[in-house]
Amino acid sequence: MKQSKIIQLTLLDHLFYYTEVSGGGTSAAVTGNFIGDLALNYALRKATRADAQYYRHLKRPRYAEIRDFGFYCTVARPVGNSEKTEAYIQNTLFNVDGYVDLKAIDKSGRSPFKNFRQVTGIRRGSRFRALLLSEDAFPLPPVIRMGRALETLVQVEEVTEAVSKDEDEFWLNAFSLKTVYDRLDRATELMLGADKVNFSYILENYSLIKQLSRADVEHVFEDHPAHG
Repeated sequence: MKQSKIIQLTLLDHLFYYTEVSGGGTSAAVTGNFIGDLALNYALRKATRADAQYYRHLKRPRYAEIRDFGFYCTVARPVGNSEKTEAYIQNTLFNVDGYVDLKAIDKSGRSPFKNFRQVTGIRRGSRFRALLLSEDAFPLPPVIRMGRALETLVQVEEVTEAVSKDEDEFWLNAFSLKTVYDRLDRATELMLGADKVNFSYILENYSLIKQLSRADVEHVFEDHPAHG
């Protein structure tokens, strides 16, 4: 990757995408305090390429295709205050593609199981930062859509002021480094050499690597053969 820029993402609506599930009589789905790189790269691709196919309806996602986007956006970490929303109740059964499922409603009356869950998101106004690397000049879209139903507008801005040493931290995703870019070994070697190994396992496709500087991330992707 030849170029990099720091971007700031500001939530214009509450954001819901579930990375944590707790048990109990009614399960609760909690939105983690970050924005995933996989979701960000698809959202940026959709916003900047009219021919990008977002809805693929595949049995398994083809994350390897991100390698050919010509750019890569890291995991976005929270900046300043990032507050959770109150808990909402979400129905998980009665509506299918916008239509009421009458059979499901009828069956639910005879079922001992609940067909809803509590969901907690990230509040509107919360800000995140990420590092965007690209092979060529990459014009930023003013907004992108994210969330479980793409219901959340996210403002995208480039950070042009000087970044302090304390702010110079970026997060990578070990899953992406391994399965998409084949750069996990390089990142691990760098972290071990700097004695700052910091992994945070969230889900199968999100294992966060923290405490990396801009120079660290650029080194991991140095001479990467990206294709647009």
